[in-house]
Amino acid sequence: MHKEKETLFKNLRDFADDSGKLRLLEIGVGPGTNFQFYPPKSHVTCLDYNPNFRNYLLKSMAQNTHLQFKNFVVGFAENISSVPDSSVDVVVSTLVLCSVKNTQAVLKEVLRVLRPGGVYCFIEHVAASYCLYL
Repeated sequence: MHKEKETLFKNLRDFADDSGKLRLLEIGVGPGTNFQFYPPKSHVTCLDYNPNFRNYLLKSMAQNTHLQFKNFVVGFAENISSVPDSSVDVVVSTLVLCSVKNTQAVLKEVLRVLRPGGVYCFIEHVAASYCLYL
């Protein structure tokens, strides 16, 4: 899946502000395997329902010094109320939508937290990878 992720995430820098800062939310971050694909100066907020991933994330964060980590939120993708409206440039999820209880609620939350003109990038088991430009 390495090549697929390289292709999917190669244009994320296009969504950064003039200073190069990219505000990114990863839903279902797990152990942080996508971090290596994010552009430098990305400010990453991590969301996962499993609090036990925190220790794995700390190791992954230490290996990805090109990123700035803002927060690790323990919660479900259907309700990410701790992330403000229109506050992120990019939302990423890989192999997540197939395991949530309410896909429609997740997509509603993604739309809420993305700034106008932001992008939602995702990879799923049953489909190819996509970026939805909003």
